[in-house]
Amino acid sequence: MTRTRMIHACLTAAGAGVLAAVVRVLMRPAAAPPRWDLLGCLALIVAGLVGALVCLRRGSAPQQGAVGTSRFWWPDRNRGWAVAGLCAVIVPMGLFLYATLSFSPEAARITEAKGGVRAVSVQKVLSAEYVREKHSRHYEVVARVAVPFDAGTRSEKAAFTSEHWVEGGSRVWALYAPSSAELGVLVGTDREDLEVKTGGSAPGDVLAVVLVLTGLCVLLGIACGGLSRASRGLRGPLKKGRCRSLPVTVTGVDVVMDSTRDSKGVVTERPKPRLTLDGGDGASLEVLLDPAFDPVQLSQEINGLRAQLYWEQWGAGRPGPKRVRAMLVLDGRRCVRGVLRVTDSSECPEGTLLPAATSLPEGNGLRAIRTYPAWDPQLHAEGLGWMVAGVCVFGAVVFDVGRWVALTLGVVTYGALLIARMLVNESRTGYLKGFLPDAGAGAGAGTGTGG
Repeated sequence: MTRTRMIHACLTAAGAGVLAAVVRVLMRPAAAPPRWDLLGCLALIVAGLVGALVCLRRGSAPQQGAVGTSRFWWPDRNRGWAVAGLCAVIVPMGLFLYATLSFSPEAARITEAKGGVRAVSVQKVLSAEYVREKHSRHYEVVARVAVPFDAGTRSEKAAFTSEHWVEGGSRVWALYAPSSAELGVLVGTDREDLEVKTGGSAPGDVLAVVLVLTGLCVLLGIACGGLSRASRGLRGPLKKGRCRSLPVTVTGVDVVMDSTRDSKGVVTERPKPRLTLDGGDGASLEVLLDPAFDPVQLSQEINGLRAQLYWEQWGAGRPGPKRVRAMLVLDGRRCVRGVLRVTDSSECPEGTLLPAATSLPEGNGLRAIRTYPAWDPQLHAEGLGWMVAGVCVFGAVVFDVGRWVALTLGVVTYGALLIARMLVNESRTGYLKGFLPDAGAGAGAGTGTGG
């Protein structure tokens, strides 16, 4: 089994640990700490991540990644699902916190004494305060309820919350042990909430929240490009008849610093792969690509090939440098999307105006050229290390650490995941900077114009 497959197998095991933890919490939210079942799930997650890290650091030197194709625009898809994943991780973390906060020692003692949830009547409402919060409205009630213990009915004072007005004679739910009046009683208006404290499964509203949040994360991933088709990069300009084309030849692939200015005038520089194209009659064009592309692999795959360049028509009278969406189609089947950049209007290619259509002349079957970067310790090890540290820190929540400590650990763990993502992006940026001319001749040797 290759190192790449071993890493993927380890990450799959970590994912199985996350899924097992979610299922376990939904089956039994409340249990006495320490939660060894949840700790086992966390151990599987850590083992998977550590296994991937060990394979990454101690495996053979990374081989050059392959070049393939995808019917999706994979840079947007990868980013979309990464964003969705960072949001979706809130679901298992929230369930862990829900499990640690659901346990009640009083309820556990009552359950051990063969107690259960039964309906009781309110004798007298001592106080009822209406509480209006940002996302809820409820009553904070203190009342006396009649509890039928084996030794006789007793009037017990209880505090609970209710979404509806409670008065004498109202029926509420109580958790108590008929044979052990000294253990007291827990009262509420929601039977499922009390049954959770006795070891029952999560109530329907918790399951509904999990499903809704998961669905929203999936929709977010789709909205951020998770299902972006490779052939739809110029769909809008095509429908409006604002797309031009020009036959070109790929003359080189290298890396340049791309400067962009936002609405506040702040200039940001970032290294990006660049295609240099010969448009005929000595015209040289450049298309900037997404940083996810590996310039070495792309150069070996497309350098010297003939292609058709499509781009969005320039706006009339548009001042300053030109940057518009563009797509390069090779052999009528493969494509690369990017940004066509020129510094002056005189450098704008003329090309041929395409008639309004719903797709490019090559049709909707275009597939994006995809470079597969090999697992590299310099790019991925530090991020995996932060993920391991974050999960290990979060493991403390399965012990009786208290509500605020558990919430703090959750925030720290999520911050570690964000740092891991940021470090992978920074490592990728550093990798591309190694191909810049001032980084040394050896670093950029793989991006020459030779085929």
